Parts: sequence; C-alpha cells; structure tokens
Amino acid sequence: MRIDAQHSFAPPGQGPEWFSRILARNRFEGSVYFPETDFSSALDLAPRYPYIRRVVAREIVSHPLVRSVFVDDAARVAAVEAAGLRVEAPAGLWPFASSGPVALHGFPAVLDLPDRVVIKLTGFTLPVSEERAARLRRFLAKLGPDRLMFASGWPFGGGTWKETLSAFTQELGAMPLEIREQLLGATARTFYQL
Repeated sequence: MRIDAQHSFAPPGQGPEWFSRILARNRFEGSVYFPETDFSSALDLAPRYPYIRRVVAREIVSHPLVRSVFVDDAARVAAVEAAGLRVEAPAGLWPFASSGPVALHGFPAVLDLPDRVVIKLTGFTLPVSEERAARLRRFLAKLGPDRLMFASGWPFGGGTWKETLSAFTQELGAMPLEIREQLLGATARTFYQL
C-alpha cells in the first residue's frame, strides 16, 4: 500500500477529485491530510474522499481519523502524548522530550535519533541537486527505510504532485523495489496505524 504521508489543499482546479485520480494513477492508496489552517474542514472532507486515511490536527481532538497532532512548541508534546496521540513536529524543533512515536517533518540536523522517531521526507523539488540526493542517502543509510516516509507536502513547494514524486525518486536513485515501497507507504502505514 502506497501512502503519501502528507498533503494539503489545493490550487484552483486541483481539488479532491483531481488529487484522488492522481494518487490512483501512481498506485497510491491514500494520503495523510495535513490542513494548513482549520482541521475541522479536513474531518468534513474525509467521509467523501476515502483516500484521506488520516488527518494531522493542530490541536488535541478526539476523532477516529486523527491519530497525531502537529506541534511547533515543545511544551505541548506531553499534553499530546497524554491524550494518547502521536506527535508530529518540524525537524528544526528536535530534540525535545517525548516518550511515544514521533514524526519529524523534514530533515533534522542530527542523524542520531531514538528508534521511535521517523522522518517525513518533504521538500522535494526539480531540478534535483547532488547535495540533496547525498543527504537523503545519508539518512537512508543511517536510519534505514523503515524510519523514513515520503510526504509530498503538496501543493506547497512550487511544483505539481507528480513533480514532487519525480524529484523524490530521482534523489533516491536506483534502489531495490522493497526499499522504494517501504519509503512510499510501508513506514507511513506503520506510523499511522493503517
């Protein structure tokens, strides 16, 4: 199962139906919806669009599609974990005190991370640079594919969803199919309990 571990919405003309078709064409079975503002609209959308497998909220909320909360203030981590939710945070916030599973958005400055920390690989754009490709390979070698997941971050980043995926696969380079599929869905499936 391929899962885009993070998207938002959406330029005019590229709404939920369009995105659902794009995912299907590229053999993705779903996506994690990360609303930039009010997450309640995400919960309204989800019943109509089954590709939305999880919603990342910005505050603690009880809803079956919300399993994790995005925090940009380390002081909120304990409250999120006490509510039984997983923590997601920008990579630049790390390190912070946490006890449960954590997903960091982007590349943190350090590679020595606890086993419960996974990385949502974001920020892929064309053209691909050798420096960014080398960074991805370092993280893959140090953490392994079961701690990394592709997150398009679409529509942000200046390209189409397909260009983001293309930039990711080009940066990744030639890899065995098992590793590629782990990054494109299996890690997200585990972290989001899909």
